[in-house]
Amino acid sequence: MKNIVKRFILLAVTVLFLAACNNEEGLNSTATPRVKYIRSTDPAQAEIYLTSASMGELIAIIGDGLEGVCSVRFNDVEAKLNPTYISATAVLVNVPGTLPTEITNTITLTTKKGRSCVVENFITKAPSPLVNSVSCEWTQPGGTLAIHGNYFFDKADGSTIDCTIGGLEATVTACSTTRLDVTVPASLDTSTKQRIIVSNDNGEGRSAFYLYDRDGIFIDFEELNDQGLPVWDTWGRCKDDIHSEDGIDGNYMLMSGKAADWNWDENLSLFFCNILDEAGTLRQELLPEKAEVSDCTLKFEVRADAWTDLYMTLWFSDLYNTFSVDGTEPQCHWRGYDLGLESGAWTTVSIPLSEFCYGKSEDESRTLTSSLVKNFCIFFFGALDDATHADTPINIALDNFRVVNQ
Repeated sequence: MKNIVKRFILLAVTVLFLAACNNEEGLNSTATPRVKYIRSTDPAQAEIYLTSASMGELIAIIGDGLEGVCSVRFNDVEAKLNPTYISATAVLVNVPGTLPTEITNTITLTTKKGRSCVVENFITKAPSPLVNSVSCEWTQPGGTLAIHGNYFFDKADGSTIDCTIGGLEATVTACSTTRLDVTVPASLDTSTKQRIIVSNDNGEGRSAFYLYDRDGIFIDFEELNDQGLPVWDTWGRCKDDIHSEDGIDGNYMLMSGKAADWNWDENLSLFFCNILDEAGTLRQELLPEKAEVSDCTLKFEVRADAWTDLYMTLWFSDLYNTFSVDGTEPQCHWRGYDLGLESGAWTTVSIPLSEFCYGKSEDESRTLTSSLVKNFCIFFFGALDDATHADTPINIALDNFRVVNQ
C-alpha cells in the first residue's frame, strides 16, 4: 500500500508539469474546486494526511476541479502560487511565512471565475525562530548587532521576541520577521566565544555559529615581527598598512589605492601570506578537521570606507613564496561593492569555498581541492564592471580570516 501511495504522489507531480502547458485554459475553467485531502510532498510521508503544516513547508492539496485556482489563502494570508504546480487534481504550494491578522484555521481556494472552497480545521504552525547570520561577529559590547534569520514573531502578549548573547539579555531595539536589532550586553566577555539564542512562544532558535570565535583564524594581524608585519611571511604590504584605531578586534590591515582596468595600483594591489613554510610544513591547518572543501566557507571582517568597482581576487595555493594571478589556482572574484556594505561599518563576510571557481578570466572554470588550501593571496586586479569607475578610490580594512564549516 505504501508504495502505491508514493507512486500516486509522484504521478500527481508529473501531471502538474504536463498540465502547465494548458494553464491558460485551466484558469478559465468553470469547475468548482473540491479538496479531498492534503499531503506532504515528501514521499516518505506519503501515507499521512496533513491537518497542519509549518510556515514555509511545501504541501500538496489533492482534489478535483483545481485547474482554475488562482488564489490560496491560509487564514487571511495569501500564498504565492506557481502556475506550473497547478493541475485539475493537485496544487503544490508553500505555506506563507507571514502571521495572519485573524486566525481561522482554514485554507481557502478561489478560481479565476470566483468559485471557491474552504478547508476547515487546518492549522498553520509558526516554526521556532531561525538565526542565520549577523551583521558583524565581532560587534563590541554596547554596539548594535543585526541578527538575520526568520520567524522573529512577537509573543502572544504583544511583547517582542527575547534574545540572549552568552546567557546575558540583549535589548531588542528593532524587530521584523527576518531581522532583529539588539544591543550587545555591556558586560559580555568577548575573550571567549558566545552563542546567540532567540526565543518566543513558538520555541527558541540558537545560532550555529558563535560571536568572537577565534577557532580557525589564520590571519588576524596581531603577531607582528620587528618590522611591524605579520610574523608569517607576507608580500606586498608594509607596516603602515597595519592599524588598530576603529578596529573591532585589535589590529587589522588597510588596503588603499585606486581602481584600474586590468592594471594594478602598487599601493593597493597585493597581500600574500605563507602558511606553508619553506620546508613544506603547514604551520596551521586551514580546513576544519575532517571537513570537505564543498562544506566550508571563508569568513572575514571587512570595513569598506570606499569601494565602487574592481573585484577582490582571492586564492589559495600550495606554493611557497610564489603567487601569480596567471597561475593555475582557482580564484574567487569577490565583488563586495555589490553587497550594499555600509561605509565605515564592520561586516562579517561569508564566501563559500565553492565560489573559488574561476581562472584569471571568469570564462574559465576551475575547482578548488583541499591540497591547495594552504597559502593565501589577495590581489586587486581584473576587469572593471564599468570603465568610468577607473581611478575611483578603494579603501578597505580587513581582519580575522578563517575557514569554517558552513
